[in-house]
Amino acid sequence: MSTDNQEELIAALRNNFDEASIPAVKNDINYEDLRSHLALYLKTLMRENRTLLYACLYRIDVSENDVRMAMNQNLSEYILAELILKKLNEKLYWRNKYKQK
Repeated sequence: MSTDNQEELIAALRNNFDEASIPAVKNDINYEDLRSHLALYLKTLMRENRTLLYACLYRIDVSENDVRMAMNQNLSEYILAELILKKLNEKLYWRNKYKQK
């Protein structure tokens, strides 16, 4: 992942989640560490505020079927983190593709 994409991805995470959860993430973090950090935050949301979690997933546009499948798995927070990062990367790709023209 390029540095520009990484910074955009982290900015997108901060826009979609509580900024208090993402400030520890540095722009030079690798993808696996970013996913792990996000998974820990998602685990907290699953315990303390599922309504906020579902609102964020809806806003990011993660498929409802994928969310249901992930919630029925062990380590569902890691699966959800991967789904979120995948969707945000997809959005950034299309945004940048059409921004260039």
